[in-house]
Amino acid sequence: MTDSANSYRIGVIFTPKDWAIFASKSFGIYKKWIGGATIFDPTMGNGNILSALVEIGLEQGKKINELPLHNLFGNELNTELYHESLSRFKDDYSVDMQSNFTCSDIFELPSKQYDILFGNPPWMNFTKLPNTYKEQLKPLFIEYELVESTQKILLGNSRVDIAALVIQKTISDFLKPHGNAYFFQPLSLLLNDGAHDTFRRYRAKGIDFSLEEVYDFEGAIVYPNVATRHGLVHYQKNKKTRFPVTYWRRIKNEWVEMRASPILSVNGPLSVFSKQSTSPLFGFKPIQLNRKHKPRQGINTCGANNIFFFNSYEDVSPTTCLLNNKHLLPKEFVFPLIVSDNFNSKDTSPKKWVLLPYAKTGKPLKLQTIQKNPLLWSYLEQNMSELKARKGKLIQTWRDRGYWWALLGVGKYSFSKHKVVWQAFGKKTFEPTIFSGNWQVNQSLQAYIPLSNLKEAKRVQKALRNPAIENYLHSLKMDGTMNWAQPGKISRLFLFVDT
Repeated sequence: MTDSANSYRIGVIFTPKDWAIFASKSFGIYKKWIGGATIFDPTMGNGNILSALVEIGLEQGKKINELPLHNLFGNELNTELYHESLSRFKDDYSVDMQSNFTCSDIFELPSKQYDILFGNPPWMNFTKLPNTYKEQLKPLFIEYELVESTQKILLGNSRVDIAALVIQKTISDFLKPHGNAYFFQPLSLLLNDGAHDTFRRYRAKGIDFSLEEVYDFEGAIVYPNVATRHGLVHYQKNKKTRFPVTYWRRIKNEWVEMRASPILSVNGPLSVFSKQSTSPLFGFKPIQLNRKHKPRQGINTCGANNIFFFNSYEDVSPTTCLLNNKHLLPKEFVFPLIVSDNFNSKDTSPKKWVLLPYAKTGKPLKLQTIQKNPLLWSYLEQNMSELKARKGKLIQTWRDRGYWWALLGVGKYSFSKHKVVWQAFGKKTFEPTIFSGNWQVNQSLQAYIPLSNLKEAKRVQKALRNPAIENYLHSLKMDGTMNWAQPGKISRLFLFVDT
């Protein structure tokens, strides 16, 4: 490990000692330690979790030399935090833990197996890691079965959280057979669809580990000012998960015991329901749909809303329109853009518009075609620098191919005659609505199913308005978040066919 790497503070969120004590008591970790179990915190930060075990012993009247400190082990990447942990044990308990604490990257630390893992892995998705560290970790995402290729890291699975990799790595390499692991972690690993489907196979390097129990901290203040959904999770090595699992929710300052299991897909997000009830989609039959009509996300400008989106529209001639009272553009490339008001009001008139320099085939216009249209070329040319500067692997791929005016989320499906659209971001109700004509769908705020005829659109809308589906979405515990009803969740409701 280089000196610069030892200065990394990646996804550092310190666990309050009170909550570490809560975890220890809830799962009997302290009792197991006193009974002879070895405990290892693989990313110990400033040592809060390990010191919590010592505090429990002192509160019970034990002297420091009566506690099995020789069975407490910790590791920390960051040099400053490592020394802070050593100082804490030296200053607070007059013990030297240098023989038990290591300062290393957990991915480079030689394997040694322990009875219990007890920790809080860093919370950060792959896209936000330092570039040099990304390159170092790419092969590990494959080795520990989180992605199938480095290309998938760059594409759809780039949002895999490093916490998933730490959990897979440490259970595989640092936990004894049939040992138990307890982690404070982002609950996206369990509740979000998409990038973490592979984690929910609960398997690393050919070794099964089971999901045993979950404490959801949604109704508790554990990490103040942390927006990421988080909780406390128990896993056991060399065991397959048996669903449903026990799932605790904090409701009105009380822990309520519930149940959780994936539905519709064995690796799908957990659905959470009461202890007395069955899964919310019990008896639900998937909706049959042609594969080409699968749920889609809306148009993504990759940070260029100010260039492609407009707040006013005025007809100027049969072929031109005035946008935002100043931009004269050809009508054939300007479309009404759905906004939230279009769902809530009887007034279905457009409130926003979007410029799409695309053919109806879903392909971006070629440069020669754009240049033959002076109004369109003039507008795009004056915004060329900003459009070329957009960040992100996918939009950069279009730019490198010469299509610097391209957007994401545009295809032949964007120009379908009918769309069943719903609000996918920050909502608590699911109300699929049919939009016919030239309407376009707005980024991750909405999602939709493109359809070619109205009869089919009405069939799909009716099927999606089944109350069981909204109950299913509520059971995923993403009400009001960016993951309320994104396409991946809704896709699980369909049986896709090719004809």
